Amino acid sequence: MELTDPETPAPCWNCKAIIAQRDKYCRYCGKGQGSNVPWYYSHFGIIVMTLFGLGPFSLGLVWKSPRLSREAKVAYTLGILVFTWYVAMYIYNAYLAINALLTGALSGFGLQ
Repeated sequence: MELTDPETPAPCWNCKAIIAQRDKYCRYCGKGQGSNVPWYYSHFGIIVMTLFGLGPFSLGLVWKSPRLSREAKVAYTLGILVFTWYVAMYIYNAYLAINALLTGALSGFGLQ
C-alpha cells in the first residue's frame, strides 16, 4: 500500500485548479474537497432534493457531484426522468379530470 504525499498536487473537483491533496477547501473556488463536499451532492441529498424541491432540475446536482460514479450518475438520471414523466402524467390526468368535472357542472346550468 503506497501512501501519497499530502503535498502532492490534485485537481479540485469543481474548478479543476491544482491544489494540495491535504486541502479541505479549494483556495480558488472555495468548494469543499473530500469529506467536506456539501450534503446535497450525496445520494441522500440528491434523492431529497428531487422528491421535495427541484424535480428534474436536480440533474445538475447529479452531474456535478464528485461523490457519484459515472454509472450512478446515469442511473440517477434515468430514475429522475422516469419520476418526472410519472409526475407530469399524474398532473395531466388530474387536469383532465378537473376539466371534465367543471365542464359537466357548467352544462347543468346551461352555460355551455
